[in-house]
Amino acid sequence: MAATAAVAATLSCGTDSAAKPTFALEPIASVPVPFSARHDAAIVAEGVLCVTNSYEVRIRCLGRDGSPVGVFGRKGDGPGEFSLTPHLVRGPNGTLAAVSNNRLTLFAPTGAIISETTLPFGYVSPAAPVGGTLLGQHFGGGGEVTPFEISLSSGEVRWERPGLDSEVPTECRSVALGVASPGGGWTFPACQRELVFFTERDAPAPSIIVAPTYNAELPNDRDIAEIEFRNSRSAFRLDIEQYKETPKRNHLTISSLAYDARGRLWVATQRDRQRHSYLDIYVAAEHVGTVRIKDRLLGYDLYGSTLVALVEREPDADGIAYRWADWYDISGLDFAAQPSTD
Repeated sequence: MAATAAVAATLSCGTDSAAKPTFALEPIASVPVPFSARHDAAIVAEGVLCVTNSYEVRIRCLGRDGSPVGVFGRKGDGPGEFSLTPHLVRGPNGTLAAVSNNRLTLFAPTGAIISETTLPFGYVSPAAPVGGTLLGQHFGGGGEVTPFEISLSSGEVRWERPGLDSEVPTECRSVALGVASPGGGWTFPACQRELVFFTERDAPAPSIIVAPTYNAELPNDRDIAEIEFRNSRSAFRLDIEQYKETPKRNHLTISSLAYDARGRLWVATQRDRQRHSYLDIYVAAEHVGTVRIKDRLLGYDLYGSTLVALVEREPDADGIAYRWADWYDISGLDFAAQPSTD
């Protein structure tokens, strides 16, 4: 009980976000990408991006100029095939790691298979770029998020932390899929508006903050249209009227968190996403500023000084919202400097 009280005492509204800079960025390149119900994006090398096409259960890799690099994969259980649309994450030495159910396949961006590993868990979500091990999460009993580390050479589970939800006193008593931090910790979004920081992966108690930029924003027209589209294609349907009256979460539902090369945490938020999208930046657990990009953010990745945002453009006259990958140079992004007034 004493430990729980100590953790709960760390719950706060953070620093004054009104004093933090917001930088409006403009893309340096934009390329069209295929429609997909999944929004994975992985920069595997300088100028090479891989994305999913869930409707064909395929992967498409392309250059920053839109030039094709590789198109590969299909539905199936054979080598290079996927039982489910895969999660994508950067692999070692310019490769792509694709995780589908309980199998991880390393590809060259051309589609050549480098290796395959059977994982001891099903429905795995990566939590960091892949090296000699996979840091990821699977869903334990009752849908709990369980982080782990697996050796790719042996398939051995080197570390696992089951029962995490019962240890974290968030507002909803659970956490969502998070990321492994460069310093050996883990960070999770939680509930409507919280961030949970473990400085070490076995730390008994995290720091928990309320995202200082959060406001109880109701879904906009594009949010509602997205849920209506999902309902039309799924047996698991949300109550649209209830959804309209429920404030949005602070974070995107899937893959909202990522660490950049400087160890800063990026959090993709659900603010606006009508004509612009916002990513909040943290150093440790302190909010230091925000990046604004154009259009509706679906997914993103960071590599060196590059941000690639997978976005949905505004619907055209026929109501079609095309998907693009917008490339941004973040090398000069300095939150100690005066923000843009754009």
